[in-house]
Amino acid sequence: MKRVLITLALAAVSLLCARAQSMDSLIEKYAYQKSAVTVTMPEQILKKMARRDNNDLLRKLTEIKIISISGSDGNCLRDRFLEDARRLTARYEVLFSVSNAGRWVSAYIDGHCREAITLSSDDEAVTLLYMRGDIDDDMQDALLSNKIRIK
Repeated sequence: MKRVLITLALAAVSLLCARAQSMDSLIEKYAYQKSAVTVTMPEQILKKMARRDNNDLLRKLTEIKIISISGSDGNCLRDRFLEDARRLTARYEVLFSVSNAGRWVSAYIDGHCREAITLSSDDEAVTLLYMRGDIDDDMQDALLSNKIRIK
């Protein structure tokens, strides 16, 4: 019985660690590819930007990470990245998804309202925006009204 409980506890801890490292693992896997662009903004930078721009939404965030893989449909690297990004977002609740003329954007939020992801694709790139912090109703409204964009 003890062995079963210990095994379950270890499995739960490893799942939590795997989830926490998923975005970092995705960036590590693709960051140094030729067609990749990554941006990481820690809390200190976000706080400075929030003060400079008087932006209440930025004040609520503790981290932003962006990774974009350029390439047209059928590009192997782009397709693998999109598959991995979809695997990552499968753990989150869908906030919204919109598509038009071959372009689409979807937003996701975790169950604790501490993480949000926006994933988009068009003819040129697949881009993932990851945000950690207080993803409260105001932040969710900003996501829904497209006030937080991937450019």
